[in-house]
Amino acid sequence: MHLRTVLRLLMMALPLLFTGSLSAWAQPVYPQYPPYGAPPPPGRRDLRAYPPGYYPGKLVQPAPQQGFSLRRLFGVQDEPPPQARKPVARPRRAAPPPVATTRQEKPKTNAATQVVVFGDAFAGFAGQGIADLYADSDDVAVVRKTKEEGGLLRSESEDWPAYIREVLDGGQKASLAVVMIGAKDRVSVKDQGGEHEPLSPAWRESYRQHVDAVLHVFRERGIPVVWIGLPPMKSEAVSEDLLAMNEIFRESVQRNGGAYVDIWPGFVDEDNRYTVTGPDVDGQPAKLRTNDGGLFTKAGARKLAHFADAEIKRIIAAGQAGAASAALPQPVEGTPGATQTDSIEAALPALPEAAGPVSLPSKPLIGPVLPLNRPEVTPSGTLISTQPKLNGDQAYPIQRALRNGIAPSSRPGRADDFRWPPT
Repeated sequence: MHLRTVLRLLMMALPLLFTGSLSAWAQPVYPQYPPYGAPPPPGRRDLRAYPPGYYPGKLVQPAPQQGFSLRRLFGVQDEPPPQARKPVARPRRAAPPPVATTRQEKPKTNAATQVVVFGDAFAGFAGQGIADLYADSDDVAVVRKTKEEGGLLRSESEDWPAYIREVLDGGQKASLAVVMIGAKDRVSVKDQGGEHEPLSPAWRESYRQHVDAVLHVFRERGIPVVWIGLPPMKSEAVSEDLLAMNEIFRESVQRNGGAYVDIWPGFVDEDNRYTVTGPDVDGQPAKLRTNDGGLFTKAGARKLAHFADAEIKRIIAAGQAGAASAALPQPVEGTPGATQTDSIEAALPALPEAAGPVSLPSKPLIGPVLPLNRPEVTPSGTLISTQPKLNGDQAYPIQRALRNGIAPSSRPGRADDFRWPPT
């Protein structure tokens, strides 16, 4: 009986609780304002003249109420609404580095100096670097006549003397020639005496004849030659062979009146070994060689050309000086331009020449590019294999000053003698 009474009371109370929660939910919420008749707060206008929930210039809307919830009915706190997921910003892919493209060179048809580059793949890099150096000059044009797989001993390549004659006879003007070849000539050679291994005595003599044949083509046409030596390679064995081939180039070029350019010091480290990086033409560290251990980067090609540029400018300056002297008018006897005074002066004996100043050798416009970390040499010219050791009486104070940080003692009368009274 008691349980039935409790259930009946609960059934009667549920509608009342439900109605109260709905009425509480439906009531609007008005802002707090002073009661009617009370003075307004300091700094505010009198709100008594306005209806409830209305401020001057602004209508306050009641806050939106949520719907019916059994949790709030029985006093349980509602769960927070689920937050919308923010879109995750995906990291942008880094833009790929710009691909190096060869700049389209405009042909310089009216250039006074025509530099023609012959050789293999290395000569292509040399021609690219020389073209970059003279890109802003309208008086110098660079023409590349190179072959990627070309070599003096390669069987699949054409005969280089015949190829050079064909280029020159085809209308190509050449004020000077730049040659760089031999990177792939480390092959055996065959002649009447049989097959000779690379760098054997018979191979060296045969290779020297091939170099002389190329130089003879330019010599018979009066074209100056700048021959660029081969650079060091990643393989030490290949570097030793190329170094021996450079000696053949040097001897043949100097014997035939050409200019030999040694680029080896510009592409080695302080231990005289192959290096990928090094100072560029501006003295800044840069990558000079590619990862394959043989070819050049753009910075390396510019440095390669910078070595040859000193000889190129010297030949151009000598050619301009010769052309200027040949352009001067020379009076000839018996012509209207030759007067009687000229013939009388020509008949007189020449006066003794006065002793003039001794002519000094002309300084080149640009010297060779020397690395900042070049190896030291002894007074006799040999490379220093180890660091010099300090010996003698000066070794002890130098070691104390540089290693232990103890300054040397002052001497009387020297600027660092601060004793008082002075002695």
